[in-house]
Amino acid sequence: MFYLAARYLREAGWTEWDIIQVKRGIWLIFPPRQATPAIVGKFSSLPERRAAARSECAALKSLASCAEQLSIPRLLFERETTQGFLHLQSALPGRPLRDELLPSDDARVATQIEIAERWLEKFRLVPSRGDLGTALREILPLAAGKLPQALLDAAAADLPLLSATPAVAVHGDFWGHNVLVDRGRISVVDWEAFHYGAPLEDFFTFALGTVFRQLLGLERCAELIRNVFLGSSPLSTRIWEGAARILAREGLSQNLLRTMFLMYLINRTVRVRFADTAALCAFARHYVDMGMPAPGRFC
Repeated sequence: MFYLAARYLREAGWTEWDIIQVKRGIWLIFPPRQATPAIVGKFSSLPERRAAARSECAALKSLASCAEQLSIPRLLFERETTQGFLHLQSALPGRPLRDELLPSDDARVATQIEIAERWLEKFRLVPSRGDLGTALREILPLAAGKLPQALLDAAAADLPLLSATPAVAVHGDFWGHNVLVDRGRISVVDWEAFHYGAPLEDFFTFALGTVFRQLLGLERCAELIRNVFLGSSPLSTRIWEGAARILAREGLSQNLLRTMFLMYLINRTVRVRFADTAALCAFARHYVDMGMPAPGRFC
């Protein structure tokens, strides 16, 4: 399938290039004698991966006008074939942020949380679309049977609070490996889960991704999530301080904190199956057993 990418490169004026296959279906394309790639190619053959690739292309097209300010990829080429879906996007410089940090590692946690907040504040360049009440109504049916009904009922009870609250742009999988840093420049890649939703969703996703360890086992992962959001570690303190700052910048009441947390849990567990999905579902059951307290007051 790379022949389509090669045809694009020749038509764009390339006469030679170097290529590395990072993993099946993903290529890094280098101009000759350059150490950094200029283009990332992705080929998706499975139906679910095709759908994700089309979603990423749609996101990059919708965000093209602010791609430079946000430092996100530009879509260069897309093609649907009988074998699969191919698209090319511009490569971005930088190394991904670390994950699997300890919640108690305050110095590293503080640095990464600051980077996340800085980029998320810039992300507000993207105009809001619709309202959170509509966004929540769309995802509630998708969560039936996956999350405790008591949690879904609690979220539905907050719908009146959300009808006048704008839905903002959400990356959807904002964690360290999708955040590249290069000499102070922050770039963000992998836009398959882009949607419009709550302003704290990306921040919560990033915070959990900083310390999440998939190999711990389901219950230990659920306990880690409980400690991240309802514990007293330096990370927990920084999460709720950061959440308060974000709500203040959006002009939103701090009383929406629990509602935003419920929306995060629902969105993260129904839109795409991520590595932390099962653990978040297990945590949700524990959270209901705890009475679904307003997060943050434990810090």
